[in-house]
Amino acid sequence: MPGLQKCGWMNGKISFMLLILLPKKVAAGNVTERKELRNNLQCKTFRWYLETIYPESQMPLDYYHLGEIRNEVTNKCLDTYNRKSGENVAVSHCHGMGGNQVFAYTKRKQIMSDDNCLDASSYRGPVKLVRCHGMGGNQQWEYDDQDKTIQHVNSGKCLDKPDPKDPTLPVLRDCDGRMSQIWIMKGKFKWQVS
Repeated sequence: MPGLQKCGWMNGKISFMLLILLPKKVAAGNVTERKELRNNLQCKTFRWYLETIYPESQMPLDYYHLGEIRNEVTNKCLDTYNRKSGENVAVSHCHGMGGNQVFAYTKRKQIMSDDNCLDASSYRGPVKLVRCHGMGGNQQWEYDDQDKTIQHVNSGKCLDKPDPKDPTLPVLRDCDGRMSQIWIMKGKFKWQVS
């Protein structure tokens, strides 16, 4: 259907992907003509596309944060290292280039990277990347805006900096206010697909 491409349903997804993939200082250019074309064609929104045509999509429609998640003590960021579902999440030097260090903290209290969510099936960890299922449980996390902690809802434990034994793997520990449990979510905002 030729009208589908003209409507530009993928514009919302492209915007989302640009936030993840491109450096922060890239000029978007003038998009006035594209917006006028969409209005003239009475195109549906990207939200409509996701809810109606592709409801099984794991793309978060509503989230509070999209960007890096940096530990205050180590100054390192959560990182997927391009690992697959079932593998451990890691921390590494914050490179500021997006990609494998971009996470979304969603309205469902999930911390997502692509279609994987942070998941802890044990109160001791490890914290893994597991395909998002949207049912809470092991994948539900509470970010406290005041004290900047990330608490695993099922276990009540807080995400903490790695142990010296393995400096790449964040751990779960009792929430006790230590500085190593402070995680800064940069680029914090509430975004909704329209």
